[in-house]
Amino acid sequence: MNYNATSLSVNDQIFATLEVGGKTVASISKSNFSSINDIVRFVCAIAGRFMGLARLNIRNKTQGWAMNLSLASRQSAPRPSFHAAMPAQYRQASLFN
Repeated sequence: MNYNATSLSVNDQIFATLEVGGKTVASISKSNFSSINDIVRFVCAIAGRFMGLARLNIRNKTQGWAMNLSLASRQSAPRPSFHAAMPAQYRQASLFN
């Protein structure tokens, strides 16, 4: 078989750890992943909400490779920024002028 550094089989044993600010917020040892994105989604779901930069360490024990990913997250979506006109800025339309 031809493996590259990030090939993944459903039967591979995966170890993954998510650290935020140097503290581990989630750690798993599991198989049954079909892609790196599945691992990222699963670990982030276990970690719950976090704010800031995080480091995800993924190790495939079966194939013998490891990788590090950097993730950024915030707790809430930014508020939209727009200019709201004040009522004095509008002209009153009149049918009788």
